[in-house]
Amino acid sequence: MNGRVLIPVALLFAGLATWSSGATGRTEALACIPAVSYLALDGPMVGLDSNGVPALGTYERISPDGRFVLRSYSGALLGEVSLIELPGDGSTVVTRVFRTPLSNEAFPVQGSWRYLVDVDGRHFRLRDVLRQQQKAVPLFQGGMRGFYAAASELDLAAAADPALVWIRSMSWPQGDRAGQGTGPLQVRTIGVRDTGDKAEVVADTGPQFICGSRHATDGGVYTLPMISVDGKEFSAIPINPRAGQPSMRVYGLAATVPGEQHACDLRMDLKASPGKAVFAFAGRASAMLAYTHNASVYFVDRRAELQDQVFRIDDERTQVLASAFPGFTKDGRIVFGASWKDCSAQGACVNRSGYVVADPYQNADYRQQLQRFGLRADKACITQADVRSERQRFADAWGLSR
Repeated sequence: MNGRVLIPVALLFAGLATWSSGATGRTEALACIPAVSYLALDGPMVGLDSNGVPALGTYERISPDGRFVLRSYSGALLGEVSLIELPGDGSTVVTRVFRTPLSNEAFPVQGSWRYLVDVDGRHFRLRDVLRQQQKAVPLFQGGMRGFYAAASELDLAAAADPALVWIRSMSWPQGDRAGQGTGPLQVRTIGVRDTGDKAEVVADTGPQFICGSRHATDGGVYTLPMISVDGKEFSAIPINPRAGQPSMRVYGLAATVPGEQHACDLRMDLKASPGKAVFAFAGRASAMLAYTHNASVYFVDRRAELQDQVFRIDDERTQVLASAFPGFTKDGRIVFGASWKDCSAQGACVNRSGYVVADPYQNADYRQQLQRFGLRADKACITQADVRSERQRFADAWGLSR
């Protein structure tokens, strides 16, 4: 527990969490982050959209520390793909961006963000893109390619060579224009030897069609797949299930050495068809999913008692409209791009756009349901210390400035 005191969920506090240092016996009060906060983009920095507000991307991915947003379709001012740096000093305005050499729909290697991947399979080191921007040079090429691909770093310490970095990527063939976005699923796992100075692919399963054992129940065509941050699960909607209606479902993938068959065992059915369902990092008590539906963001606790319960991110501003699917940070925050209105007490409103940061543990409906079922949350709230710690860990891991 690292000295942290888990406060009962029934204690619906809004201001403080308690931390006790076992080494000194000293107790400090650490402030929770706001339940929901808003980080506005600067118009001159990112350019304006057709509505005259700062332009958002249409495909955005959130780094594990919540510091960076990898954003596609960034507009003429920033190029196809940019990195947006979210402030960590309490500021409410985003004022730093990085241009990249990447193409639209580029994606990070989830879990670590060790690499950023172009749609042609070229892998760039995150640090290089931040330092060199458009002049960054790729390290190697591999994995699944094309639009609609995603990847995660696998923890395979028990593999034959624990020194390798294992990356599992998922995609599906692109058909004609009418069929784009749907198809049979493919997975590819590569082993990368990264010495710091250079990196090369030394193991490769090649593309593998998966979920053949599920054809009798789900059919063979899926849409909106997303691999989990640990690469051991994925979410997707079967387009033509043999029974029932299409719905977002979670399936398992092989968790051990690459080369095993992927059983695609069904683990959860949301019984709804929202946008892409993204995975949180594994928690002590539960794991979460989040998705966007009708421009609002929702999350689900996957414990059996709560799987039928859906919790909406509470909006503290007016007319909050999510622009893309959300992402989780390693400490549990949910981050997503959105537009909103800031309105004064006198009724005057200003259109804004940027990023919304939410703490699901402070969601009142979620707390109420936990109390109802006698369950405990992973934490009472996400504290400012949690955020600082994760930001420092991520910076130290990849040699970034803090």
